[in-house]
This record gives sequence, C-alpha cells and structure tokens, in this order.
Amino acid sequence: MSTQLEAVYENGVFRPLQPVHLPDKKHVTVTIDEESDADAAAGIQVHFTLPPDRWQAFCDALDAPPRDLPALRRLLREASLFDGDGSGIP
Repeated sequence: MSTQLEAVYENGVFRPLQPVHLPDKKHVTVTIDEESDADAAAGIQVHFTLPPDRWQAFCDALDAPPRDLPALRRLLREASLFDGDGSGIP
C-alpha cells in the first residue's frame, strides 16, 4: 500500500505536515515532487491529499457502478447557447 503526504524539509529532516501512523524506524521510500515556481506563484494546486479513510472512500466511489442522474442526462442532451447557431434552440 502507498500513502501520499506532504512534508517540509528542514535541517536535513523531512517533517510530515499531517500525522503518519508508522512504527518507529520503519523504512520507507520517499519520492520528491517539487512544484514549479510558476505554479507556486499562480497558486495552482497540482495535487491533493486525503487521509487513508477518505482516500479509500474516494477509490470506492470511483469503483462503484454508474448512477442514473436524470437531471444531468437532460442537461447534456438539451441544446445550449454554445451549440449550433448560438440561439439555444435545437
């Protein structure tokens, strides 16, 4: 199992920004993804993190069978101002 978390590197040590439930002296592999200066300046978030229980709920939602949403189906089938000649009339 893999867990992604944010950390700060200071004084030669990576300090997690949220609690990590690992036994003391557990060996782990760390992958470092630095955000670009342009992304940081623009305030662009390039990833998100979830606690393990919320991550599992997210994965379960992705794996669940599709739900029928009549309002969404209607929205996607009706013409809009951006279709055809712009009149919004099918």
